[in-house]
Amino acid sequence: MIMTFIIIWIVMWIFYKVMYPKPPAHYYPQEGDVLTPRTCDFCHNELVEYRGVLEPKPNSEGEWFFCNYEHQADFHAGKVYRSPNQQV
Repeated sequence: MIMTFIIIWIVMWIFYKVMYPKPPAHYYPQEGDVLTPRTCDFCHNELVEYRGVLEPKPNSEGEWFFCNYEHQADFHAGKVYRSPNQQV
């Protein structure tokens, strides 16, 4: 019985190592990255600053922050974000 548990544990450990591998190093914050949460100016979700896109505001102080380049393009195209939970 103990041998069966050991074999099951080893098989499950291998299974999880194959199914859920460790992400590449560039997904983790590097030295000097800003870890402050920021709110996206398009969808209003929070994301750590180093994972998003910063863009300086024209003719003013400050900058816009976006989750990704799609949100940045949609913001400048004048689109309005609709949450998947919102009713149409």
